[in-house]
Amino acid sequence: MAVVIYPKTMNWSYMKQRPQQLMTQLGALGHQVFFENLAPVNQEFREIEKNVYLFTDTKTFLYRKLPQLRKEHPIVVWTTWSKMRTRINTLFNPDTVIYDCCDEFPHWAKYEPKMVDSADHLVCTSEVIQARLNLAYPTKPITLIPNGVDASFFQIPVQDRPADLPTGPVVAYIGAWAYWVDHTLFATLASVFPHVQFVSIGAPYGSSRDYKNLPNVHILGEKPHDELKRYLPHIDVALIPFQYHPITLATNPIKAYEYMAAGVRVLSTALPECILMEPHVTTATTHDDFIYKLSHMLSNPDNQDKKLARMAYAQQNRWVERGIQANQVIQTTLASNGRNGGVR
Repeated sequence: MAVVIYPKTMNWSYMKQRPQQLMTQLGALGHQVFFENLAPVNQEFREIEKNVYLFTDTKTFLYRKLPQLRKEHPIVVWTTWSKMRTRINTLFNPDTVIYDCCDEFPHWAKYEPKMVDSADHLVCTSEVIQARLNLAYPTKPITLIPNGVDASFFQIPVQDRPADLPTGPVVAYIGAWAYWVDHTLFATLASVFPHVQFVSIGAPYGSSRDYKNLPNVHILGEKPHDELKRYLPHIDVALIPFQYHPITLATNPIKAYEYMAAGVRVLSTALPECILMEPHVTTATTHDDFIYKLSHMLSNPDNQDKKLARMAYAQQNRWVERGIQANQVIQTTLASNGRNGGVR
Protein backbone atom coordinates (compact mmCIF):
# COMPACT_ATOMS: atom_id res chain seq x y z
CA MET A 1 0.00 0.00 0.00
CA ALA A 2 1.05 3.58 -0.54
CA VAL A 3 1.71 6.66 1.54
CA VAL A 4 -0.88 9.18 0.35
CA ILE A 5 -0.23 12.86 1.05
CA TYR A 6 -2.99 15.45 0.78
CA PRO A 7 -1.07 18.76 0.74
CA LYS A 8 -2.05 21.91 2.61
CA THR A 9 -5.39 23.14 1.24
CA MET A 10 -7.97 23.19 4.03
CA ASN A 11 -8.64 22.21 7.63
CA TRP A 12 -9.85 18.68 8.23
CA SER A 13 -12.64 20.10 10.41
CA TYR A 14 -13.90 22.56 7.75
CA MET A 15 -17.16 20.86 6.86
CA LYS A 16 -16.71 17.28 5.64
CA GLN A 17 -16.00 17.43 1.97
CA ARG A 18 -14.69 15.20 -0.79
CA PRO A 19 -11.01 15.32 0.31
CA GLN A 20 -11.79 14.21 3.88
CA GLN A 21 -14.15 11.50 2.66
CA LEU A 22 -11.75 10.04 0.09
CA MET A 23 -8.77 10.17 2.46
CA THR A 24 -10.86 8.38 5.12
CA GLN A 25 -11.71 5.62 2.67
CA LEU A 26 -8.10 5.26 1.47
CA GLY A 27 -6.99 4.94 5.08
CA ALA A 28 -9.63 2.28 5.71
CA LEU A 29 -8.31 0.34 2.71
CA GLY A 30 -4.81 0.24 4.24
CA HIS A 31 -2.95 3.22 2.80
CA GLN A 32 -1.14 5.52 5.21
CA VAL A 33 -2.68 8.94 4.66
CA PHE A 34 -1.04 12.19 5.76
CA PHE A 35 -3.34 15.21 5.62
CA GLU A 36 -1.47 18.50 5.88
CA ASN A 37 -3.82 20.61 7.99
CA LEU A 38 -3.93 24.40 7.77
CA ALA A 39 -4.50 24.94 11.49
CA PRO A 40 -2.00 23.61 14.08
CA VAL A 41 -2.76 20.22 15.63
CA ASN A 42 -2.03 19.33 19.24
CA GLN A 43 0.36 16.47 18.45
CA GLU A 44 2.95 15.78 15.79
CA PHE A 45 0.95 13.22 13.81
CA ARG A 46 -2.61 12.99 15.05
CA GLU A 47 -4.58 9.95 13.86
CA ILE A 48 -8.01 11.36 13.03
CA GLU A 49 -9.35 8.24 11.28
CA LYS A 50 -7.91 4.77 10.80
CA ASN A 51 -4.51 5.26 9.09
CA VAL A 52 -5.26 8.98 8.50
CA TYR A 53 -2.88 11.40 10.22
CA LEU A 54 -3.08 15.17 10.51
CA PHE A 55 0.15 17.16 10.56
CA THR A 56 1.18 20.79 10.32
CA ASP A 57 4.91 20.59 11.07
CA THR A 58 5.94 20.16 7.45
CA LYS A 59 9.66 20.32 8.25
CA THR A 60 9.45 17.38 10.66
CA PHE A 61 7.38 15.42 8.17
CA LEU A 62 9.80 16.07 5.31
CA TYR A 63 13.07 15.40 7.12
CA ARG A 64 12.15 12.82 9.75
CA LYS A 65 8.98 10.99 8.78
CA LEU A 66 8.90 10.92 4.99
CA PRO A 67 12.42 9.47 4.43
CA GLN A 68 11.51 6.47 6.60
CA LEU A 69 8.17 5.98 4.85
CA ARG A 70 9.82 6.25 1.44
CA LYS A 71 12.06 3.24 2.20
CA GLU A 72 9.04 0.92 2.38
CA HIS A 73 6.20 2.53 0.44
CA PRO A 74 5.58 4.43 -2.79
CA ILE A 75 4.68 8.08 -2.21
CA VAL A 76 1.49 9.41 -3.77
CA VAL A 77 0.25 12.99 -3.65
CA TRP A 78 -3.49 13.45 -4.16
CA THR A 79 -4.42 17.09 -4.63
CA THR A 80 -7.62 18.98 -5.43
CA TRP A 81 -5.96 22.38 -5.86
CA SER A 82 -4.15 23.11 -9.11
CA LYS A 83 -2.06 25.84 -7.48
CA MET A 84 -0.22 23.15 -5.49
CA ARG A 85 1.96 21.98 -8.39
CA THR A 86 5.21 23.72 -7.44
CA ARG A 87 4.91 22.85 -3.78
CA ILE A 88 4.19 19.19 -4.53
CA ASN A 89 7.21 18.71 -6.76
CA THR A 90 9.73 20.66 -4.69
CA LEU A 91 8.74 19.41 -1.22
CA PHE A 92 7.35 15.92 -1.47
CA ASN A 93 9.08 14.51 -4.57
CA PRO A 94 6.34 11.87 -4.99
CA ASP A 95 6.36 8.78 -7.15
CA THR A 96 2.88 9.63 -8.42
CA VAL A 97 0.74 12.76 -8.54
CA ILE A 98 -3.02 12.53 -8.91
CA TYR A 99 -4.90 15.74 -9.64
CA ASP A 100 -8.54 15.55 -8.57
CA CYS A 101 -10.44 18.26 -10.46
CA CYS A 102 -13.51 18.56 -8.27
CA ASP A 103 -14.59 22.18 -8.87
CA GLU A 104 -14.58 24.66 -11.74
CA PHE A 105 -13.53 27.80 -9.88
CA PRO A 106 -12.63 30.33 -12.62
CA HIS A 107 -9.74 31.82 -10.61
CA TRP A 108 -8.06 28.39 -10.47
CA ALA A 109 -8.10 27.88 -14.24
CA LYS A 110 -4.78 29.62 -14.96
CA TYR A 111 -2.94 27.12 -12.76
CA GLU A 112 -4.49 24.02 -14.29
CA PRO A 113 -2.35 23.39 -17.43
CA LYS A 114 0.91 23.13 -15.46
CA MET A 115 -0.77 21.02 -12.77
CA VAL A 116 -2.13 18.64 -15.39
CA ASP A 117 1.27 18.48 -17.09
CA SER A 118 2.94 17.33 -13.87
CA ALA A 119 0.14 14.94 -12.85
CA ASP A 120 0.26 11.26 -13.74
CA HIS A 121 -3.50 10.78 -13.61
CA LEU A 122 -6.53 13.07 -13.59
CA VAL A 123 -9.67 12.42 -11.57
CA CYS A 124 -12.88 14.41 -11.90
CA THR A 125 -16.27 14.58 -10.23
CA SER A 126 -18.70 15.17 -13.09
CA GLU A 127 -19.30 14.32 -16.73
CA VAL A 128 -19.08 18.02 -17.60
CA ILE A 129 -15.57 18.26 -16.17
CA GLN A 130 -14.60 14.94 -17.74
CA ALA A 131 -15.68 16.12 -21.19
CA ARG A 132 -13.70 19.35 -20.83
CA LEU A 133 -10.57 17.58 -19.60
CA ASN A 134 -10.75 15.02 -22.41
CA LEU A 135 -10.87 17.81 -24.98
CA ALA A 136 -8.16 19.92 -23.33
CA TYR A 137 -5.76 17.09 -22.42
CA PRO A 138 -6.42 14.16 -24.77
CA THR A 139 -3.24 12.30 -23.83
CA LYS A 140 -3.87 12.25 -20.09
CA PRO A 141 -5.58 9.30 -18.37
CA ILE A 142 -8.80 10.52 -16.75
CA THR A 143 -11.11 8.73 -14.31
CA LEU A 144 -14.58 9.90 -13.34
CA ILE A 145 -15.19 9.48 -9.59
CA PRO A 146 -18.37 11.33 -8.63
CA ASN A 147 -19.09 12.48 -5.10
CA GLY A 148 -20.95 10.23 -2.70
CA VAL A 149 -22.65 9.86 0.65
CA ASP A 150 -21.51 8.81 4.10
CA ALA A 151 -23.10 5.48 5.04
CA SER A 152 -24.31 6.95 8.35
CA PHE A 153 -26.95 8.99 6.50
CA PHE A 154 -28.94 5.83 5.75
CA GLN A 155 -29.73 5.00 9.37
CA ILE A 156 -30.60 8.22 11.13
CA PRO A 157 -31.96 7.56 14.62
CA VAL A 158 -35.28 9.13 15.53
CA GLN A 159 -34.56 12.26 17.54
CA ASP A 160 -36.46 15.29 18.79
CA ARG A 161 -36.81 18.23 16.46
CA PRO A 162 -33.74 20.51 16.82
CA ALA A 163 -34.56 23.54 18.96
CA ASP A 164 -33.56 26.04 16.26
CA LEU A 165 -35.67 24.40 13.56
CA PRO A 166 -38.98 26.30 13.28
CA THR A 167 -42.32 24.52 13.51
CA GLY A 168 -44.44 23.92 10.44
CA PRO A 169 -43.55 22.66 6.97
CA VAL A 170 -39.81 22.99 6.31
CA VAL A 171 -38.06 23.51 2.99
CA ALA A 172 -34.30 23.53 3.53
CA TYR A 173 -31.01 24.05 1.79
CA ILE A 174 -27.95 22.46 3.40
CA GLY A 175 -24.59 23.59 2.07
CA ALA A 176 -22.31 26.58 1.69
CA TRP A 177 -24.38 29.78 1.81
CA ALA A 178 -22.43 31.08 -1.16
CA TYR A 179 -22.67 33.47 -4.08
CA TRP A 180 -23.64 30.63 -6.43
CA VAL A 181 -26.87 30.08 -4.47
CA ASP A 182 -29.78 31.73 -6.29
CA HIS A 183 -30.72 34.07 -3.46
CA THR A 184 -33.37 35.76 -5.58
CA LEU A 185 -35.05 32.38 -6.09
CA PHE A 186 -34.78 31.53 -2.38
CA ALA A 187 -36.39 34.84 -1.41
CA THR A 188 -39.08 34.47 -4.06
CA LEU A 189 -40.02 31.02 -2.78
CA ALA A 190 -40.29 32.35 0.76
CA SER A 191 -42.60 35.13 -0.45
CA VAL A 192 -44.80 32.78 -2.50
CA PHE A 193 -45.12 30.23 0.34
CA PRO A 194 -45.43 32.34 3.52
CA HIS A 195 -46.81 29.38 5.52
CA VAL A 196 -43.62 27.37 4.86
CA GLN A 197 -40.39 27.77 6.83
CA PHE A 198 -37.34 28.19 4.57
CA VAL A 199 -34.13 27.14 6.28
CA SER A 200 -30.48 27.45 5.33
CA ILE A 201 -27.85 25.36 7.14
CA GLY A 202 -24.27 25.98 6.07
CA ALA A 203 -21.19 28.13 6.32
CA PRO A 204 -21.36 31.62 4.80
CA TYR A 205 -19.15 31.96 1.73
CA GLY A 206 -19.11 35.37 0.11
CA SER A 207 -21.95 37.87 0.23
CA SER A 208 -25.66 37.07 0.13
CA ARG A 209 -28.82 39.13 0.22
CA ASP A 210 -30.60 40.44 3.31
CA TYR A 211 -33.55 38.26 4.37
CA LYS A 212 -34.67 40.31 7.37
CA ASN A 213 -37.95 41.26 5.73
CA LEU A 214 -38.90 37.60 5.31
CA PRO A 215 -39.91 36.18 8.71
CA ASN A 216 -40.15 32.63 7.34
CA VAL A 217 -36.48 32.55 6.30
CA HIS A 218 -34.10 31.16 8.93
CA ILE A 219 -30.34 31.27 8.37
CA LEU A 220 -28.98 28.77 10.92
CA GLY A 221 -25.33 28.88 9.88
CA GLU A 222 -22.77 26.11 9.83
CA LYS A 223 -23.36 22.87 11.75
CA PRO A 224 -20.96 19.96 12.35
CA HIS A 225 -21.38 17.35 9.63
CA ASP A 226 -22.66 14.69 12.03
CA GLU A 227 -25.23 17.12 13.39
CA LEU A 228 -26.87 17.57 9.99
CA LYS A 229 -28.49 14.17 10.39
CA ARG A 230 -30.63 15.56 13.23
CA TYR A 231 -32.29 18.00 10.83
CA LEU A 232 -32.94 15.84 7.77
CA PRO A 233 -35.88 13.77 9.13
CA HIS A 234 -37.77 17.01 9.83
CA ILE A 235 -37.37 18.45 6.32
CA ASP A 236 -40.30 18.18 3.90
CA VAL A 237 -38.39 19.17 0.76
CA ALA A 238 -34.64 19.69 0.38
CA LEU A 239 -33.40 22.24 -2.13
CA ILE A 240 -30.41 22.76 -4.40
CA PRO A 241 -31.32 26.31 -5.50
CA PHE A 242 -28.28 27.20 -7.57
CA GLN A 243 -27.71 29.82 -10.22
CA TYR A 244 -26.54 28.69 -13.63
CA HIS A 245 -22.82 29.35 -13.27
CA PRO A 246 -19.63 27.58 -14.42
CA ILE A 247 -19.15 26.27 -10.86
CA THR A 248 -22.67 24.87 -10.48
CA LEU A 249 -22.99 23.55 -14.03
CA ALA A 250 -19.97 21.31 -13.36
CA THR A 251 -20.85 20.28 -9.81
CA ASN A 252 -21.83 16.83 -8.64
CA PRO A 253 -23.55 17.91 -5.42
CA ILE A 254 -22.77 15.86 -2.31
CA LYS A 255 -25.91 17.26 -0.70
CA ALA A 256 -28.11 15.51 -3.30
CA TYR A 257 -26.80 12.10 -2.20
CA GLU A 258 -27.13 12.99 1.49
CA TYR A 259 -30.70 14.22 1.03
CA MET A 260 -31.66 11.04 -0.83
CA ALA A 261 -29.92 8.73 1.64
CA ALA A 262 -32.08 10.23 4.39
CA GLY A 263 -35.16 9.68 2.23
CA VAL A 264 -35.88 13.39 1.75
CA ARG A 265 -37.42 14.65 -1.49
CA VAL A 266 -35.08 16.84 -3.53
CA LEU A 267 -35.83 19.80 -5.79
CA SER A 268 -32.91 21.27 -7.71
CA THR A 269 -32.08 23.77 -10.37
CA ALA A 270 -31.70 21.82 -13.63
CA LEU A 271 -27.97 21.21 -13.28
CA PRO A 272 -26.50 18.58 -15.64
CA GLU A 273 -25.48 16.20 -12.84
CA CYS A 274 -28.87 16.51 -11.11
CA ILE A 275 -30.71 15.84 -14.37
CA LEU A 276 -28.78 12.54 -14.48
CA MET A 277 -30.24 11.73 -11.04
CA GLU A 278 -33.86 11.99 -12.19
CA PRO A 279 -36.44 10.71 -11.27
CA HIS A 280 -34.91 10.50 -7.78
CA VAL A 281 -34.19 14.24 -7.94
CA THR A 282 -36.75 16.66 -9.37
CA THR A 283 -35.23 19.47 -11.44
CA ALA A 284 -36.64 22.84 -12.47
CA THR A 285 -35.40 25.04 -15.31
CA THR A 286 -36.79 28.46 -14.33
CA HIS A 287 -38.05 30.27 -11.24
CA ASP A 288 -41.66 29.71 -12.33
CA ASP A 289 -40.96 26.02 -12.91
CA PHE A 290 -39.32 25.83 -9.48
CA ILE A 291 -42.38 27.43 -7.84
CA TYR A 292 -44.76 25.09 -9.68
CA LYS A 293 -42.85 21.95 -8.73
CA LEU A 294 -42.36 22.98 -5.12
CA SER A 295 -46.10 23.70 -4.85
CA HIS A 296 -46.85 20.22 -6.20
CA MET A 297 -44.43 18.57 -3.77
CA LEU A 298 -45.79 20.46 -0.77
CA SER A 299 -49.39 19.67 -1.74
CA ASN A 300 -48.81 15.95 -2.18
CA PRO A 301 -47.45 13.59 0.47
CA ASP A 302 -44.31 11.65 -0.28
CA ASN A 303 -44.67 8.23 -1.85
CA GLN A 304 -43.08 5.40 0.14
CA ASP A 305 -41.99 3.50 -2.98
CA LYS A 306 -40.32 6.62 -4.36
CA LYS A 307 -38.64 7.24 -1.01
CA LEU A 308 -37.19 3.73 -0.98
CA ALA A 309 -36.06 4.15 -4.59
CA ARG A 310 -34.24 7.39 -3.67
CA MET A 311 -32.49 5.65 -0.81
CA ALA A 312 -31.57 2.69 -3.01
CA TYR A 313 -30.06 5.06 -5.58
CA ALA A 314 -28.01 6.78 -2.88
CA GLN A 315 -26.91 3.36 -1.58
CA GLN A 316 -25.19 2.78 -4.93
CA ASN A 317 -23.26 6.04 -4.48
CA ARG A 318 -21.56 5.72 -1.10
CA TRP A 319 -18.10 7.05 -0.31
CA VAL A 320 -17.08 3.42 0.27
CA GLU A 321 -17.47 2.76 -3.45
CA ARG A 322 -15.70 6.01 -4.31
CA GLY A 323 -12.77 4.99 -2.12
CA ILE A 324 -12.47 1.70 -3.98
CA GLN A 325 -12.34 3.64 -7.25
CA ALA A 326 -9.70 5.99 -5.85
CA ASN A 327 -7.62 3.01 -4.74
CA GLN A 328 -7.85 1.53 -8.24
CA VAL A 329 -6.56 4.81 -9.69
CA ILE A 330 -3.61 4.75 -7.28
CA GLN A 331 -2.73 1.12 -7.99
CA THR A 332 -3.07 1.52 -11.77
CA THR A 333 -1.01 4.70 -11.83
CA LEU A 334 1.76 3.26 -9.68
CA ALA A 335 1.88 0.18 -11.90
CA SER A 336 2.11 2.29 -15.04
CA ASN A 337 4.99 4.20 -13.43
CA GLY A 338 6.76 0.92 -12.71
CA ARG A 339 6.26 1.13 -8.95
CA ASN A 340 3.54 -1.45 -8.26
CA GLY A 341 3.90 -1.10 -4.49
CA GLY A 342 7.66 -1.55 -4.44
CA VAL A 343 10.30 0.78 -3.02
CA ARG A 344 12.77 2.94 -4.89
